[in-house]
Amino acid sequence: MRIAFMSEENRGLDSIVSQRFGRAKYMIIVDVENGEVKNIKAELNPGGQAASGAGIKAVQKLVDEGVEAVVAGAFGPNAMTALENIGIKFYQLQGIRVREALGKLSL
Repeated sequence: MRIAFMSEENRGLDSIVSQRFGRAKYMIIVDVENGEVKNIKAELNPGGQAASGAGIKAVQKLVDEGVEAVVAGAFGPNAMTALENIGIKFYQLQGIRVREALGKLSL
């Protein structure tokens, strides 16, 4: 499963999950197979600097990256609707490291 964790920093599994979805600076994308982390990469979130439509730009990047689930503290209504329509699961967690968040998800 490919999971994106929204973050303000690029520190891999030690990145802190951001309160923001659409305007977070980075997406820490983690590939998990059989409960084991197989790959980690950071991508700039195109919504992070967008003048408008940040949530939708972030959702499009998730689609482009083949993400199946995303974690952030809060999601705007447009982003939530788009995620639901596309079938990307979203989880609300924030202020903890990506490695801790992984342990809290029921995948």
